[in-house]
Amino acid sequence: MSEGGSGAPNIIFPLLRGRCADHELQRVLFYSSPEEVLVLVVVLVVVVQVLHVGVSVVMGTQTGSEAGAFHPSGEEIEKWMFNAFKMARDALENREVPVGCLLVHNDQVVGKGRNEVNHSKNATRHAEMVALDQLLDWCRHSNLDVRSVCERTALYVTVEPCIMCASALRLLNIPVVVYGCGNERFGGCGSVLDVSSANLPQTGTKFKCVSGHRAEEAVEMLKTFYKQENPNAPKPKPRKD
Repeated sequence: MSEGGSGAPNIIFPLLRGRCADHELQRVLFYSSPEEVLVLVVVLVVVVQVLHVGVSVVMGTQTGSEAGAFHPSGEEIEKWMFNAFKMARDALENREVPVGCLLVHNDQVVGKGRNEVNHSKNATRHAEMVALDQLLDWCRHSNLDVRSVCERTALYVTVEPCIMCASALRLLNIPVVVYGCGNERFGGCGSVLDVSSANLPQTGTKFKCVSGHRAEEAVEMLKTFYKQENPNAPKPKPRKD
């Protein structure tokens, strides 16, 4: 536990109710220890996904077979990442962190999203979480098995998924993630924690990462965003020793 306490456990229920602003989550992440952040992430992801599809669908044993058997081609990566970058630019124009993504199943977009954190005042509305919600709705409306669909679905995203999003992808058994630049502060695919390939029993399946596609462009968009004023950014505070 970090000195003075971070309040990480107390932020869980406001987040689930959609009443937590981005700056509040940033404050918790800034003052929390890695262990506290990990607890927060695990609780949020598990609760959100259980509410959506039930424990029996989400939680599975690690087989590792699907990720090895399913891989998008170079042509597919180029095609779908082009569209993901269009969504990231749209996010930038709307004063959101410029991240865009698509979930593609059998050459069909079944979920897409861009960051909606500032607009929704909900720190969990990352591009990937928005897209996963759409995928789950599509499965329900199409009367399809969620796990069977997810095991043949690829995520294309402009920035490495954060720990929260990587955990959700793993729980839902997404086998492949293609991303542009790394996420040095919150990355869940190796930059901070390697959720994608860690040996974690009963937490979905490992997934393969294909990184570096148009990475410099993704970084430049992030720099552009952080140069402009973010209305929800927290005021700088001195960190306690």
